[in-house]
Amino acid sequence: MPLLFFCLLLPASGATEGTLRNQRVLQRAVSACRDGDLVFRYGNGFLSPYFRDASTVHKRFSHTGVIVFQNGLPWVVHSDAHSMTGIGKVHLVRLDEFLSGASDYAFYRLGASGNVGLRISQAASSYIGRQFDTEFDTQDASKLYCSELVMRAVNEACGRPVIRPSVIHGKSVVAIDDCYRDPCIRELRLSGGA
Repeated sequence: MPLLFFCLLLPASGATEGTLRNQRVLQRAVSACRDGDLVFRYGNGFLSPYFRDASTVHKRFSHTGVIVFQNGLPWVVHSDAHSMTGIGKVHLVRLDEFLSGASDYAFYRLGASGNVGLRISQAASSYIGRQFDTEFDTQDASKLYCSELVMRAVNEACGRPVIRPSVIHGKSVVAIDDCYRDPCIRELRLSGGA
C-alpha cells in the first residue's frame, strides 16, 4: 500500500522518458531502502559542481542525507542552504523532492548488525532545525552541513568513528565521498535496471 501511495505522488501526465526512468528507480528505492540508509545526489544547483569537486576521490555527488521512513514512506533528513544567502537548516523532505532535478543519485547502507539503521535515522532526525554551517566547521555541532550531518548521525549510532573528515587545503572537512569511503558502507544495487 505505501508503494502505491508513493507512486501517486509522482507526476503521470506529460512524463518524459527521463522522468519515467526516475519514477521506476524511485519505486524500487521505496522497496529497497530502510531507515538509516544514506542517499546521495548530484544536483542542478549553482554550487553543485563545487561541492562535487570538493570530494577527494570520487567526484560523483554534491549532496547527501539520511533516509527516514514515516508512515511507510521514505523521507530524507538533510542540511542545505540558499546558494546566495547561505541561510538554511537541517530539515525533512520527501525522497522524491530530494531527488527532483538530480542527474545522478545512489543509495548506500552501513553493513552492521542490530538496529543501527534505525539509530542512524533517529540521530539524524534529532538534528532537524539546526542551522546550516556556512563555516564548514567540523568541531562545532551546533550548525551542520550535509555531509557533516551524515557523519555525526552514523558515528553517533555506531558509537565509533566510521566516517572521518578529510583535510582539504589544510582544513578538516567532511567531503561527500568521505560518507561512503568506509568498506562497511556499500552502494545498494536496485534491481530492475535504470
